[in-house]
Amino acid sequence: MQRTALQGSPGRITSLAGSWVRGARQIVKDKHPFRYHYEELDLGQTFITGERTITLDDIEKFAHLTGDTFYAHMDEEAVKGHPFFKGRVAHGYLVLSYAAGLFVDPPPGPVLANYGLDSLRFVKPVEPGDTIKVRLTVKEKFPRSDKLGEVTWDVEVTTATGETAASYQLLTVTARLPKS
Repeated sequence: MQRTALQGSPGRITSLAGSWVRGARQIVKDKHPFRYHYEELDLGQTFITGERTITLDDIEKFAHLTGDTFYAHMDEEAVKGHPFFKGRVAHGYLVLSYAAGLFVDPPPGPVLANYGLDSLRFVKPVEPGDTIKVRLTVKEKFPRSDKLGEVTWDVEVTTATGETAASYQLLTVTARLPKS
């Protein structure tokens, strides 16, 4: 195996590699991206969600629901002096769950299933009272069969101040247009 480096603008690298790179052109269309079949999705097609504020009550309910009562989520006194938490913080998986709630389009459609996440990073702690929103962008597409395609979405969860709280690649199976 050999490593190769590409230099160029994000748009040029996207064009050459067939994989959307942050900083390349984003395309906004009139429908939610989960309403498009595999062939209709463009690299760089982007959807920006509405916002959701995460409350202390959300954090406590999530902790009790999941059993994840780690002190940084539950105990203000215990988290004092922590090297990078100023106080209680939301669970990373709570942030991901709320992100999905913001970007999922519920009715049946061409996006058939989520089959995983890659490259997940929790970049900045989300504190009670922080507001998040999500950018969902088509990163890559691979045909799987005549009826199905795989779509990789670049997902960035940001706070109201524009800081990245989490980033990852969402993997979906998406229906292809019927052959006529």
